[in-house]
Amino acid sequence: MAAQRERMFNLPKATKSLIFALTAAQFVVAYGPAEFSQRLLATFAFIPARVTIEGGAEYATMVTYSFLHGDWTHLVVNALALAAFGTPVERRFGSARYLLFLAASAFAGALLFLALHPYEIAPVVGASGAISGTMGAIVRFAFTPGAQLANGRRGPRAPYDEEPSSTSLSQLPLNRQAMFFLIAWVAANLLFGAFPQAAGASSAIAWEAHVGGFLFGLLCFHYFDRAG
Repeated sequence: MAAQRERMFNLPKATKSLIFALTAAQFVVAYGPAEFSQRLLATFAFIPARVTIEGGAEYATMVTYSFLHGDWTHLVVNALALAAFGTPVERRFGSARYLLFLAASAFAGALLFLALHPYEIAPVVGASGAISGTMGAIVRFAFTPGAQLANGRRGPRAPYDEEPSSTSLSQLPLNRQAMFFLIAWVAANLLFGAFPQAAGASSAIAWEAHVGGFLFGLLCFHYFDRAG
């Protein structure tokens, strides 16, 4: 009997659907009528000053901004990151919790940016805040010996935990791999925030939104984790 081949792009359904939605939104912005594209950006991009002054429905843009991107390069980078980091998180959380988690991470990223730049008038777009949330969540379980990574599969048991599933915040400093990933992530975002050209960006990177999303994923992981 011939061996069954594993699909090269075996993405879970929510992650796959999100990548399609992000691509469709960018296609409309890039190739749609100029007036319509500008209206789309004006309506759904996150503009901190508008939220600070007007409030109300403008708070919704603290989530909708994550569906828009500055250009195709911005989209491709985020789509690849979502595929890489969102896939294990979706398989662990389940699709419904995963989508809620992404929305909350995007909001948390926008909230930190708003706190630091309440009267900024430049629009903020991109799914990086939400994706950073998945990276924060990964710190809590992907490096845990014996953790349930996805679909009920476990690795060897951790020597310090009889039923390992994730690393608690108190145990996190003892996990060298998780701490290395965390420190490297923070250092990279601070570097790219100070020198956006190093990441190939032509404009400023909203690293504050990245940090806000990452902290949300790191600190609120257990509220979404069905494996725990």
